[in-house]
Amino acid sequence: MTVDAKRRSIALIEGYSKALDAIRDEHISIALWQREPAIDLASVDMDKISDIRFTSDIGALGGMLADALADAGYAEGRFRKALHDDIVSLASRFAGIMKSDAVEIRLEHITTNACKKFHSDYVQARLITTYSGQGTQWLDIDETADCDCGEPHNIQQMQTGDVALFKGRLWSSRAPAIHRSPPIEGTGEERLMLVINPE
Repeated sequence: MTVDAKRRSIALIEGYSKALDAIRDEHISIALWQREPAIDLASVDMDKISDIRFTSDIGALGGMLADALADAGYAEGRFRKALHDDIVSLASRFAGIMKSDAVEIRLEHITTNACKKFHSDYVQARLITTYSGQGTQWLDIDETADCDCGEPHNIQQMQTGDVALFKGRLWSSRAPAIHRSPPIEGTGEERLMLVINPE
């Protein structure tokens, strides 16, 4: 596989899902698959859905996710099926990369700043995509960020629909991915974000 590396620490490929495999490279902290939004959320009433969080073996994921989406208030129909199929596909791909038989699924409706401070996760790696609203922000660690303004100048941001693997501290204590949720509290903005962790 050929990786188009923007920086030594970041692998980006547009429209090519195998970009995520680049996370195995010891020099890569963030593997980013730049794709168009996978789901049309125009018909979804965000106020009527609940957050989802559960752990499942990959083989049982499809059934457990179908039940969780129904219980969380996602109306039956084409949208729910598309969301279900995308999550199962991403989880299966992630489990293969991580050589994991089980995953934790979190699908969250966010209206606050959530994790507003830049940080690295105490996991091996984490998959993140945003179905609606602003994407996760991350720091390009190969850019200098010296200033007195209190905010780094090297902030990058995922687009809606992009899928990223962020290497955590359990995989790389030397150069884990540094990221945060975009600060949206008080703006009226909403996000629907998927997080997948290996188990």
